[in-house]
Amino acid sequence: MDPAQFGEGLGLWKNELISLTWHDGIAHRWDARTLKPTGTNRYAGEGWGLTSDRDGLIQSDGSASLILRDPRTLAERRRIGVTIDGRPLTQLNELEYVDGAILANVWQTGYLVRIAPGTGRVTAIIDLRPLVAEIGARDRDAVLNGIAWDAAKKRLFVTGKLWPTLFEIRING
Repeated sequence: MDPAQFGEGLGLWKNELISLTWHDGIAHRWDARTLKPTGTNRYAGEGWGLTSDRDGLIQSDGSASLILRDPRTLAERRRIGVTIDGRPLTQLNELEYVDGAILANVWQTGYLVRIAPGTGRVTAIIDLRPLVAEIGARDRDAVLNGIAWDAAKKRLFVTGKLWPTLFEIRING
């Protein structure tokens, strides 16, 4: 990537990794095996988080909506409004698709939320503030911000910006 671009969300689609830029509206494509660039796409808005389900890409932009995108063109297909107790939930950031649900961290908090893709309703709140406290970061930017799912071994990993630690966690239910 151009050093002037700020890289954000990264998602896997088939044999490609797709990485978003925060403000530039450019999605970079990489061969998942070799990590060699394979192309770019343009998209409107900010790129925060990216994941995929069997139908395409799911993107966050810090709003209370998740954007469903065509994996080949990055054209917007539709939006899902995310709500918690009937109210919009903003600051949705890093995303991961796990066993039919979308996990998202809520920016500047110590929480992950589980979102039902069909309705956008938050079905669980996962409190990771004890991990944030364990890190003991003094930098205000050192927040919970990374989620990775190992589907083969059914493992969930979380980390944060400027964190020295990667945690493997288990979520019950």
